Amino acid sequence: MIISDVTRCKTLEEFYETIRKQQEESHGKHYCDQHDIVQRLMKEEGVDRYKEMGVHQGATAANACLLNPKSVELIDVSLRRYNNSKHLFEEYCEKNNVELSVKEIDSSLSESKSQCDLLLIDSLHKSEHLVKELSVHADWTSKYIVVHDTAIPDDSLYQTLKQFCEQNNSWEMSEHHTENVGVTVIEKKK
Repeated sequence: MIISDVTRCKTLEEFYETIRKQQEESHGKHYCDQHDIVQRLMKEEGVDRYKEMGVHQGATAANACLLNPKSVELIDVSLRRYNNSKHLFEEYCEKNNVELSVKEIDSSLSESKSQCDLLLIDSLHKSEHLVKELSVHADWTSKYIVVHDTAIPDDSLYQTLKQFCEQNNSWEMSEHHTENVGVTVIEKKK
């Protein structure tokens, strides 16, 4: 993934527009499909608490903040790149009454678990790590888990999600997009 130049951005809205444009120009159409999926799912009733694992610079996190949910929680093992623009997130969330929580921690550790309605996973793209994350976070997620990069370099993350749903009666496959790097959504059964 590229490191986008967002140094001139003065607002979170400008940051998001700039970083999404640069990512799509660099990585191609459909690279940011998870943003559109998050936007659609966050419009549903009862989807007010967003959690993201794997923040990088914060593109998808900015997308979520701009939807004005009750809370946004961001988790990454290193927030170095996010911290360059964190003031934009803090200013926006304070102004718009969005509770923002940011933690520098391994997303597979139990200390990173908390309640959310929608969880986005874009952390370490390895099946073993995803299995650990699902075991820690699935029971704490009330509606959706969205996972980025499920089509390349191979479909191992998709296969991990499929197997998780087959072995867990509480979750089912909801969407699977294979364009660009791919994105998959699993949904908690009603």
